[in-house]
Amino acid sequence: MNKKYIPFDYRRAEAIAKRTKKFYEGPVGKAQIHIKSCGDLGLPPIPPLNSWKFPEDMKKYLDLRAQCDYYYAQFHEQIEDDYIPSTSPWYGIAEHTAFLGGKVDFTESTTFQHEICENLEDFRNLKLDCDNPWIYLVAGGMKYMRETWGEYIPVRMRGADGPSDIANAIRGSALFYDIYDDPETLAELMSFCAKAANFTLDLQRAEATRIADGCINGFGLWMPGKCMGQLSEDFSTMISTEFYEEHFLPSLHECVKDCDGAMLHVHSLGHRMIPMFAGIEKIQLMEISSDPNSERAVDIIRKYHDDLKEKTIIVAPTYEELANMEDILASSKTVVWYHATDKEDAKRAMAIVEKYR
Repeated sequence: MNKKYIPFDYRRAEAIAKRTKKFYEGPVGKAQIHIKSCGDLGLPPIPPLNSWKFPEDMKKYLDLRAQCDYYYAQFHEQIEDDYIPSTSPWYGIAEHTAFLGGKVDFTESTTFQHEICENLEDFRNLKLDCDNPWIYLVAGGMKYMRETWGEYIPVRMRGADGPSDIANAIRGSALFYDIYDDPETLAELMSFCAKAANFTLDLQRAEATRIADGCINGFGLWMPGKCMGQLSEDFSTMISTEFYEEHFLPSLHECVKDCDGAMLHVHSLGHRMIPMFAGIEKIQLMEISSDPNSERAVDIIRKYHDDLKEKTIIVAPTYEELANMEDILASSKTVVWYHATDKEDAKRAMAIVEKYR
């Protein structure tokens, strides 16, 4: 590695991790803030995803991603927040399921997974194979980044689709028909999908940089122990609470039962599922995103305050929302993700959260 790079301050990262563990275990009315970006820092551009040839270009591509994340980490040393900068592979949304097979389309900014199994029972032919090329790209890519860049920046996990999102990738829209046509085989599929999520997360966790007694999850939050982060159940936005509870919720319970703690990504559009998700003890962190044409995440948090009171909630407010959400900061355990326009904007946001840190 070129000697122009400065070693990462792991002592500071350890201190943040220990502080974060106390925050998770502590009372409500406490908050952390992560300055996730800070305007245009002039970082080198990364060519479009579909301009690379994988796996041949993997190392060259990951070197460029790590370099960009390294430069942000160096800038971030000026900011005294609760965020530990990190790096990881990234190949778009399909990387969460492509290791099961099927065709993947690359676009400039993401990837899309085609339906994997035309017939429901064909899922029994799918293998959880460590030699799959997509496992090499993700877990193998993490290993390469840790061995090459680990002195200069930690490597985080990439996260995973939850069981229903994996099932949706396997069956496509036919998954809705499976509920009616063959609920028994669907239940088998969902159990397989819970195992598939654990399969990829276990491989990722083994390659992520260890900090204190944990690692950084796919959304950039440090978590202790055998963590699962992050999971998404986006499919739940397209189905009734009754059908989800009967056919899909059991596999989410199965998915997280053996972990020390899980983080779940929830869309504001699917907010009706929050009480159900919050009822799973192992789901300790919930990130609620704000969707277009839907209620803002801060308002969703207020609506489900009682359901979320035992959870650490993660939200990315605008400055105006942050300035007016002290009711949430004072009555919840909150991680604020903030995208600043510049360093002064970052300081303004941090000043609001400071008294709750």
